[in-house]
Amino acid sequence: MPLRKSRLDFHVEKTENLLNYLLKKKKENIQNSLVRPLYQEALKSLFLVGILLLDTLIPLEAYRSLVSPLNIVVSVIILGVLLYLEIRLYNALWGKKGRWSIEKSKKTIATSTEEKTDVN
Repeated sequence: MPLRKSRLDFHVEKTENLLNYLLKKKKENIQNSLVRPLYQEALKSLFLVGILLLDTLIPLEAYRSLVSPLNIVVSVIILGVLLYLEIRLYNALWGKKGRWSIEKSKKTIATSTEEKTDVN
């Protein structure tokens, strides 16, 4: 007769699987960040900080400066437009087919290591 798992065992197992998944993703993220040159990672971090500032300050200023029923609508529209533009810019630079994508960095590293082995 097979043993039945208690509800607590099921939740513990589920939590362990989630933690293992998150640790694996964190490790992959760290490895991917080591593939790119440092200036690209620094620019990516500065881009994200700038995005946070823009997405906070511009809609808040629109909310503060306009009259009551109109301020919420305009703030949400401004935030939506900013988010759309920022996502497009991020994908153009760091997306899968972007200028500084992980795949391009990996290909560059692979070709440089092949050239080094050919020279030796």
